Amino acid sequence: MKIKEILNVVLINLIVFFALISVHEISHTAAGMLLGCKYQMSILLDSNLIGPYTEMYCSNNYLLVFLSSLIITSAFSFLFLLLNSPTRNLFWISFGMSIVFSSLDITIATNLQSLFYPVVSLGFIFTAAGEYFIADSYVKDNFSLNLIDIEREIN
Repeated sequence: MKIKEILNVVLINLIVFFALISVHEISHTAAGMLLGCKYQMSILLDSNLIGPYTEMYCSNNYLLVFLSSLIITSAFSFLFLLLNSPTRNLFWISFGMSIVFSSLDITIATNLQSLFYPVVSLGFIFTAAGEYFIADSYVKDNFSLNLIDIEREIN
């Protein structure tokens, strides 16, 4: 792989990463609003560098609020399957990141702390598979997502 192709893959990962973080936190807020929770607030960038989080108070239905992020980010990930091959390989990366981002939510919702590491590992397996499939497409099919080098598409 050339440097531009590696930069393309890194850029794609960053775009998917930040899009999923936004969708993840906003889905908590939207679910909370729909379920009647009080004081919904999503923090995407915190000046204390704690990381993204959502604050709200729910007297009931907290399970749906926790799991809404996995459901909505997974639905977002499945949209990549509608794209042409090999771009649909972004599904694996997006779905894996969805699982990783929701691992703490799943642990809290089920009250099983022992699930955290297996869920994170499963997410990383999906993400690693997606990275492999994207890299394989670059090498075998001369595939490019053309985010950095648009010149190749014009010629």
